Amino acid sequence: MPFGLKLRRTRRYNVLSKNCFVTRIRLLDSNVIECTLSVESTGQECLEAVAQRLELRETHYFGLWFLSKSQQARWVELEKPLKKHLDKFANEPLLFFGVMFYVPNVSWLQQEATRYQYYLQVKKDVLEGRLRCTLDQVIRLAGLAVQADFGDYNQFDSQDFLREYVLFPMDLALEEAVLEELTQKVAQEHKAHRTIMETVYTLAFSLWGFS
Repeated sequence: MPFGLKLRRTRRYNVLSKNCFVTRIRLLDSNVIECTLSVESTGQECLEAVAQRLELRETHYFGLWFLSKSQQARWVELEKPLKKHLDKFANEPLLFFGVMFYVPNVSWLQQEATRYQYYLQVKKDVLEGRLRCTLDQVIRLAGLAVQADFGDYNQFDSQDFLREYVLFPMDLALEEAVLEELTQKVAQEHKAHRTIMETVYTLAFSLWGFS
């Protein structure tokens, strides 16, 4: 039976009634939304509600995961009632939205919104050290990320804002002088990507073989 879905930008958690509950979902851009569901709603219905919020049609590449009671990442079984699944296995009622299936060729992704979510996932995995790359790849990816997130180089009087923008993997212990040198290299990489906003996500994937 159809039921009402309501998404709100808030971190509060509450149970609305015996027939409804609210779960939080952290998106790939780190924003957290709430999804109000019936107690019988499946994980798939929750995923579709998130996809509606993101204007995302190609939902079959994505999934929802949570931290188990033993602090292990675990994918939601989408066909099962979500509340029962979380009550039984989850450490807390917080879900994470992410890419579940990677494609061998980025041309398989038909929707720009899908490519953007893939970009956010790759960027997140690089910065958190799950995707390993050389220093040259780090600089190229950082330049593409700046282009994707901020637009053309010539919109800015200086590149000082890059010092406040996370550009490099968290596990790189960089001295201040080295960090400054690499940041300047990223600025030059950013300059080289002027006017390519339409293809920046594709270029980022190509560095990882998603060509």
